[in-house]
Amino acid sequence: MDRRFTALRIIGTVFKVLAWISLITGLLGAIGLLILGFTFTGQEGPLGLNLGGPLAGIGLFVASLFLAIFGFLILYAVGESVYLFLSIEESARRTAYILQHQYTPYQAGYSAAPSAPDYEE
Repeated sequence: MDRRFTALRIIGTVFKVLAWISLITGLLGAIGLLILGFTFTGQEGPLGLNLGGPLAGIGLFVASLFLAIFGFLILYAVGESVYLFLSIEESARRTAYILQHQYTPYQAGYSAAPSAPDYEE
C-alpha cells in the first residue's frame, strides 16, 4: 500500500526533533543555572534578597530540569500522536481493502432461492 500524508509524517518527525532539542537545551540551561547559583554566593540583590548560593542554585536546577523534561514529554507526545493517527488511518484503509476483496457479489450462474408456494382459496 502506498504511504499517504507525507506532510503529516514530516510534522510528526519535526515535533520529535524539537522535543530532543528542547531537552538538550533545557539540560544545559539547568546545569548553567546550577553553576550560576554556586558562582553568585553572597550577592545581594534589590531589597537585600540573597540571589545566589548553593540552595538557590539547586532549587533553580531542579525546577528547570523538571520543566525541560515536561516540555520534552509534551513535544514528543504530540509527534507520536501524529504517527498514531497515521497508523490508524493506514490500518483502516488496509482493512477496507481486504474486506472489499473478500466480498463476492451475486453471480448469474446460480438460480434464485425458491419462493413460498402460492395457495389460492
